[in-house]
Amino acid sequence: MIEKLKNPFRYLPLRQALCWGIAALILISVFCWQTGLRMTSLTQINYAGGALWKATLQQIVVWLFFSVVLYVAGLLLSRSKPRFWDVAAYNLFARIPFSLSLLIYTIPTVRSVMGLAMDGNIARMMEHMNLLTIVGVVSLLFVVWYFYWSYKAFAEATNLKNTKGVVTFVVCFVITYVSSAFLLNLI
Repeated sequence: MIEKLKNPFRYLPLRQALCWGIAALILISVFCWQTGLRMTSLTQINYAGGALWKATLQQIVVWLFFSVVLYVAGLLLSRSKPRFWDVAAYNLFARIPFSLSLLIYTIPTVRSVMGLAMDGNIARMMEHMNLLTIVGVVSLLFVVWYFYWSYKAFAEATNLKNTKGVVTFVVCFVITYVSSAFLLNLI
């Protein structure tokens, strides 16, 4: 059971990964729309809000853009022949921990304290240091989980592992993180 949680991509059929990923993408899009969250890059959000179609398009753009970058890297560096849908489906499933991390914004106090940060009211935000510490630790755990699963998904789909796989994944992540901010700004 622990092995399946550490690397579900070894055991998860492609179709099932895609279905779970699509379900999570739809749910998090509705959640972002309802809470006024907006994707500003691959792993950043703010309170700019927007229509449901924009929230959904933002989720799709970051997922597909990251998938394309990972796929191209896999084509260039892997000795095997990676398939786009393997990379895309596993990458979508690997986004589930990131989507789960956003659920912390269902807590009204968290929303209001994070709203203070968005407004630039740092002094008032610092009054809630205990809450910020808890949110920071929980967010860090989910981010580590997301990065770990994303790498495992990439490694399984492209057969790029160890140092070569990790370095390739990190470079792809940085490229996507920076570029996605410009792409999402257009939406």
